[in-house]
Amino acid sequence: MKTFKKYLTFNNIFLVVILALATFLRFYNLKNTFMFQGDQGRDALVVANIFKEKDPVFIGPVTSIDNMYLGPFYYYFMLPFLYLSYPNPIGPVYAVAALGVITVALLYFICKKVFNQKVALLATIFFAFSNVTVGLARFSWNPNPAPFFSLLMFYFSYLASKKDSRYWLLVSLMFSILIQLHYVALLSFAGALIIFILDLKRKIKEKNSQKLIKHGFLSILIFLLSLTPLVLFDFKHDWRNLNALKNIVSKEQSFDLERKSGREGLGAFVKLFTVDFKRQSKKVLFNSTFGDLGINNLFLYLSLVFVLFYLIKKRKKLKTEEKLLFSYLLTGLLGLSLYQHEVYTHYYAYLLPIVYIFYAWILSKIRAKWFFYLISSLFLIFFLRKNLEFYSFSDSGWTINDVKMVADSIQKRVANGEKYNLVLLSESKDLYGMNYRYFLSSMNNPPLKIEEHHQAEKLFIINEEKKEQNIINLEIYEIVVFPYKNILEKYQFDPGPEITVLGNEENNYNGQ
Repeated sequence: MKTFKKYLTFNNIFLVVILALATFLRFYNLKNTFMFQGDQGRDALVVANIFKEKDPVFIGPVTSIDNMYLGPFYYYFMLPFLYLSYPNPIGPVYAVAALGVITVALLYFICKKVFNQKVALLATIFFAFSNVTVGLARFSWNPNPAPFFSLLMFYFSYLASKKDSRYWLLVSLMFSILIQLHYVALLSFAGALIIFILDLKRKIKEKNSQKLIKHGFLSILIFLLSLTPLVLFDFKHDWRNLNALKNIVSKEQSFDLERKSGREGLGAFVKLFTVDFKRQSKKVLFNSTFGDLGINNLFLYLSLVFVLFYLIKKRKKLKTEEKLLFSYLLTGLLGLSLYQHEVYTHYYAYLLPIVYIFYAWILSKIRAKWFFYLISSLFLIFFLRKNLEFYSFSDSGWTINDVKMVADSIQKRVANGEKYNLVLLSESKDLYGMNYRYFLSSMNNPPLKIEEHHQAEKLFIINEEKKEQNIINLEIYEIVVFPYKNILEKYQFDPGPEITVLGNEENNYNGQ
């Protein structure tokens, strides 16, 4: 009994309660509400082929930027979980949700170790209840596990600088995983590099840098080895990724500060900080969490003034953990500011743990106990109130079960061995209907592969948008080249899409 009571401390009870609530937020009604659109269908198809066709992959998901591919880590992360739940794609979703809960616990223990109890308690609450982190944990997508690995990268950077330079090997490993989840996580390298340089400077001064340099080279080797699958793919496909990267830097002018009108020379550099940095900082630090509110400007200015004042006051006495926090956060914000296109929330998913540690760190610096409790309580109430507005756990109008129902209806309308193709008209712009293809590919008569569309004997046009009346005359390649423009059938799901079946009337087969 005494042993049991020993564990009934405030901190342990707090952690259990927070983890229970975090689990509820990430798992409640998950099977009926998780997102399964084109990207998820595409990934599930690739992963299913790994264990069904014994077809290993060397590349990961394609990015939205100029046909670049990520590394394959996320596909192999999905593999065991999809295998266990197949053909239901819920397995990887549960895995991502569980990883989200684990990240909450990890954040608590890391902040307690690196900072203090105040930061640990506050940061854990922020991360556990953030509508952004909850939302990312409720469906399967390659950027969604990024907070877990970026948090480990942050922690290993701390251990490398504070205890043993061998931890730089683990920093490199976490970085190698992060950039396979999303290329924007490349910005985390700048944060780690600053800490490494500061560490090296100190070691050189102490005449004890040999070990650190050796581990630095080994870390580079780990990173280069992690690129092997992508390099092999690029070598086999005319350096597609490398050329796409060149295109982003040169032709797309993604980082050209003068690409917008009214920005030339020094003025473009000034606006980087007065416009771009302010906009992206507000978006990452506050808008993503609270929505676009006027009070976010006040939060941003107060944070900026506090940080500048603190850096000036403590410039020679900054603790290792504070150098880490500022290095990762500021380089991330500056890097996003340099990017001259739209920045979406999933781009900076890796920064979210750092953002909530930043909230907690600022609040923990309030010295007067009564004032700390007052401000922290008011901010927590505001935080929880605004985030509760964004939670959505009820069944949506069109669920994963409905997608499968449409796939079942298509399967009933094709004869054994009949070759057919799909076209999806949707706001998602997923022309090939990868979510429907996934389910159909798990059935007896799968659709043709996308590159084999010219062999199709029947074409199913799934119209989710319902904007176009005469869909047969749409200038979509798969529709234009399909030889049979006869409408064999039209049927409707309410709510849901209208399906038009094109084919040769002489060979029509209707399984219903």
